[in-house]
Amino acid sequence: MNRSAHGSIKSAATVRLSKSFQSKMDKMSERLYDIVKSGFMIKRAQNKKRFTPVNYKQRWFELTKRTLSYFDVESVERRRERGRIPVKGVRLVETATVNGEGGDPFAPDGYPFQVGYCESSDDQSQRTVPQYTLYLVANTEKERSDWIYAIRQVCEDTNTPKSFRFHPGLWSGKRWSCCKSISRATFGCQAATHWRETNNNPSTGSSPAQISQRSISPNNSTTTSQFSLHHNSSGSLGSSTPTSLHPQSSVSTFKQSPTILNGNSSLLDNTMPGGIPTPGTPNSKAKDNSHFVKIVVALYPFKAIEGGDLSLEKNAEYEVIDDSQEHWWKVKDAMGNVGYIPSNYVKPKALLGLERYEWYVGDMSRQRAESLLKQGDKEGCFVVRKSSTKGLYTLSLHTKVPQSHVKHYHIKQNARGEYYLSEKHCCETIPDLINYHRHNSGGLACRLKSSPCDRPVPPTAGLSHDKWEIHPLELMLMEELGSGQFGVVRRGKWRGSIDTAVKMMKEGTMSEDDFIEEAKVMTKLQHPNLVQLYGVCSKHRPIYIVTEYMKHGSLLNYLRRHETSLIGNMGLLLDMCIQVSKGMAYLERHNYIHRDLAARNCLVGSENVVKVADFGLARYVLDDQYTSSGGTKFPIKWAPPEVLNYTRFSSKSDVWAYGVLMWEIFTCGKMPYGRLKNTEVVERVQRGIILEKPKSCAKEIYDVMKKCWSHTPEDRPSFRVLKEQLALVAQTLTD
Repeated sequence: MNRSAHGSIKSAATVRLSKSFQSKMDKMSERLYDIVKSGFMIKRAQNKKRFTPVNYKQRWFELTKRTLSYFDVESVERRRERGRIPVKGVRLVETATVNGEGGDPFAPDGYPFQVGYCESSDDQSQRTVPQYTLYLVANTEKERSDWIYAIRQVCEDTNTPKSFRFHPGLWSGKRWSCCKSISRATFGCQAATHWRETNNNPSTGSSPAQISQRSISPNNSTTTSQFSLHHNSSGSLGSSTPTSLHPQSSVSTFKQSPTILNGNSSLLDNTMPGGIPTPGTPNSKAKDNSHFVKIVVALYPFKAIEGGDLSLEKNAEYEVIDDSQEHWWKVKDAMGNVGYIPSNYVKPKALLGLERYEWYVGDMSRQRAESLLKQGDKEGCFVVRKSSTKGLYTLSLHTKVPQSHVKHYHIKQNARGEYYLSEKHCCETIPDLINYHRHNSGGLACRLKSSPCDRPVPPTAGLSHDKWEIHPLELMLMEELGSGQFGVVRRGKWRGSIDTAVKMMKEGTMSEDDFIEEAKVMTKLQHPNLVQLYGVCSKHRPIYIVTEYMKHGSLLNYLRRHETSLIGNMGLLLDMCIQVSKGMAYLERHNYIHRDLAARNCLVGSENVVKVADFGLARYVLDDQYTSSGGTKFPIKWAPPEVLNYTRFSSKSDVWAYGVLMWEIFTCGKMPYGRLKNTEVVERVQRGIILEKPKSCAKEIYDVMKKCWSHTPEDRPSFRVLKEQLALVAQTLTD
């Protein structure tokens, strides 16, 4: 090889090495930026290639000042980046409907949203229509709100245009699921959220087809030009005024006019969100971040008792000062008072939807809605809830014609995006629809008259922002709620105001020091189907475990007491199973193992709400009933083969126990395996003999139980899958 060729190869290798080194340096530089937000979410395949299969995978996401990246995480030490979106390319961040009518039937349960972005680095990167859309599913509504807020706030530091319209639904390959348009390139059917204003959501009261009367003040002139955007008959966008408009210089006059038309009739956003002009426009000023605030609205009242907390007034607005803690945020009220509030009592104003209305009850099931409406026995009493069909809503109405019963109506949408219960009476928003039927029955059994009552106030994660140790003198102990081998449970009131349940542990029944350390973590776990641990009294003996109060006591006793009315109500029994699966899916996501899941360790509250209790406690309990020959503690009749043989606990061993709990529910509290001794139960389980089908249980439900009892842990479904399967069974049985 001649010297020239050798030099050429060496030069090429040097270039490759240089590029590789530069890439690594760029990634190291990227890590110098503080991570604004991180966490697990489920990502939908983007299908950039025509024949890519649609799938959903859990990824670890990290948002920095530069990028939104996602990773394959095999372990804490090993992770592989699977993709990244430059923040400068983001054009919109909105909620989405991936699993509604015409959406993706395989979409996982959760709270979806979308990030629209452009990848190209040429002039086209300034366009407002995104090249690609990343669909994500958060675990909770709060998580979704926090991610949307965080991404928008980071993107506000970029000088790029934002989309002014979007499609809330999916492109199915033939049409948009939201507006049924058959052109993929059509303008979005819904107005995008102005990031400084409230969310233009058709279900919350803002019209999706109107962005009207936007005032524009040209260069501090007192004259204003007003224009409106509208759809013409072909579905494309038109303008009612000339397209030559002056750029802005005044922040205050531009707050409601983010979108203008340029000379080519394409849509450009000439300002940053909040009305700040982008660089290059006349009279543009340095951007002031001082007014970028997060405003939340109180959904429930909260009375501050502990020092440092702040009382909440329902429907009042608060400015968030610090939301770094998950469950307690530092806020400022209108009077300037500062303190901590429970984060699950508020919602960002920009994302406030139907929650503002008393008649909206969210995820309440059909059975619990019926129970709630029948209690008052009032004609015209109603609620609106999320439908068992994902992405839709249902109106549940109590009527006395011809006799007292509850009717359920799907709230539907037509091709124009209008909502209706009867096609003759359509409204632009769900609140408008409810208001119409308050005055006109319009095909319903009767007029809508009233909602049942205030929504029950959720428990807080701990009794204050930094309190898990409770002094016994703060508790007023009342009647006994139950007793067992571990101690007595009594009803209590903390500082005379908050109802609690106080479990007074007998000395010598638990490994105290280990449990007290774990209690600090357990107070941070929060879910509507988990009994909230408020804290412990550990400085005195006996130890008190202080939890949320559930007025109907243990699920086991509740089933036995009400066997006559429950045994034939398959829908209500199945709803109990689904509620437990939701709580366990939350523990599963947080890598928490219960170890003692059974009907005796679930509690029942008002409106047949079921919550999982005593999670993780079995590790610290010292008792013969829970102890194997090897000294490890577990309940024999709820244990799978791997626990009986090798004491291997996992979420999949909890799944086995969950199958037994389902059996308990559908037998209304019978003892699994009857009077068989523990040794006989162990022998049966190892031989693969399972519990027989309960008489009042449908075959579809028993099939789910049998999956939970698969001999090999890997063959058992996860709680997330169980939750979805049971919801599908419930919908089928209802239909």
